[in-house]
Amino acid sequence: AVERGAELVVVDPRRTPLAERAAVWLQPRPGSDLALALALIQTIIAEEWVDRAFVDRWCTGFEELKTHSLRFSPEALESVTWVKPDQVRSAARLYATAQPAILQAGNAIDHSPHNVQTARALAILRALTGNLGVPGGEALGVPPEVLPMGSPVFDLREKLPAEIRDKRLNARDGLLPNIFYALPQSIVRAVLEEDPYPVRLAYVQGSNLLLSYPHAGRAFQALKKLDFLAVADLFLTPTAALADVVLPAASYLEFDAVIAPPYYPVVQVQQKVARVGESRSDAAIIRGLGQRLGLGEFFWESEEESLDFILKPAGLRFEEFRQIGVLTGHRSFRHYEKQGFATPSGKVELFSGRLRDWGFDPLPVYRPLPETPDGSPEMAGEYPLVLTSWKVDAFRHSGGRQIDSLRQSHAEAVVWIHPETAEKLGLAEGDRTVIETSRGRIAQQARLTDKIDPRVVGVDYAWWFPERGAESLFDWDQANVNMLTDDRNPSGSEMGTPQLRGFLCRVYKADEGSA
Repeated sequence: AVERGAELVVVDPRRTPLAERAAVWLQPRPGSDLALALALIQTIIAEEWVDRAFVDRWCTGFEELKTHSLRFSPEALESVTWVKPDQVRSAARLYATAQPAILQAGNAIDHSPHNVQTARALAILRALTGNLGVPGGEALGVPPEVLPMGSPVFDLREKLPAEIRDKRLNARDGLLPNIFYALPQSIVRAVLEEDPYPVRLAYVQGSNLLLSYPHAGRAFQALKKLDFLAVADLFLTPTAALADVVLPAASYLEFDAVIAPPYYPVVQVQQKVARVGESRSDAAIIRGLGQRLGLGEFFWESEEESLDFILKPAGLRFEEFRQIGVLTGHRSFRHYEKQGFATPSGKVELFSGRLRDWGFDPLPVYRPLPETPDGSPEMAGEYPLVLTSWKVDAFRHSGGRQIDSLRQSHAEAVVWIHPETAEKLGLAEGDRTVIETSRGRIAQQARLTDKIDPRVVGVDYAWWFPERGAESLFDWDQANVNMLTDDRNPSGSEMGTPQLRGFLCRVYKADEGSA
């Protein structure tokens, strides 16, 4: 696209290959995405780069947003975002005046208590610039007519008696009404503090939670306190090694499946090899447990019957879908001209009355978070650096560390440090380096690079060491960034999301045997 004349605005704390090709590269402080988005909104409104035809016809709440945005100028937020006001204006001008333009956000915005309001701010940017549902812009696809993952059809909440529903682990945490799952910190709290009730048993499937749960030290304490822990997995992970019983899960090559994420093509996965030993698919394990618990009425008789149920709205059975392979849906341009938007007003609600009625901010608001430079400036003397983290390209989440060919491409956990910072701390390339917060410390190998801000360090995510043996749980806590994160900070009000990036830390060279 760049070679054909498209221009890029890249927002990333790292100077990535994409950032090096960008017309404008914004290098914000990790965790300040919402503040930056608000500065872009304020600039577009103040400079009158708004698509008035679209906003006047298809948006509500513009005047409220305009007044609200006045306090979020690039100058007012520069100390928060670390981005110069002229850079913010350059990015805003390029995005708002390009028409059409696409705004693509990554996984990083999910990792903050600000996540819902950051997503709303980005949606507001799309609406202000008239880039919704237009060719070359944010084409709004019509998904295939199947039951997607997360469909209300699969939600059993309404089948629970009210007195039981009100006792759910996070029922009194004040979250959005459609947050029906138990949060990691709610589970850990219930086990350790027996609040709101004791939890004695856990069944873990599709998760290596010692690596993925925030404040992993507390998660470990919770798993150790359980009377019984069962884990279903393809490999013996640190979490599985802690279990009383490990159930052998089948790989995706050993069973049929329909992958139906919302707004994406629906694909079928056909079994390619025979199952080995006693392995079963995740669905078969859950169905078997349900039948043995006397809950068989809630499950299908076979896996294929459940796949037929998912495909039924499309008029297909799985046996037929085998021959088709993919259902793509179709693109829809300016669909709102026929059916409006899926909101009470039928328009883009810049000011959300529904959020207001639920007790949340109707317009995005930036508030400093604990243990950040602007939220806890008194901590900066002891913890002077800002920590971020990222998934490693060679692996998926915590998986693959036991695969030699992948480890050859990324053998050790690595922490990015700017050379200026490393010199001040007496660190050299390859040094074993301790990263510490108020909750704990880990050690990773120093990689010196000027592709990161001198005030920031970047840590590899989800490291464990299969070569070190199950007796130590594969040293799951030695380089695991979630030993540093917190689950007890004030969580995101809408979804209960803890702060996983952008908090304060300190870094120093490891002594022999430390960390």
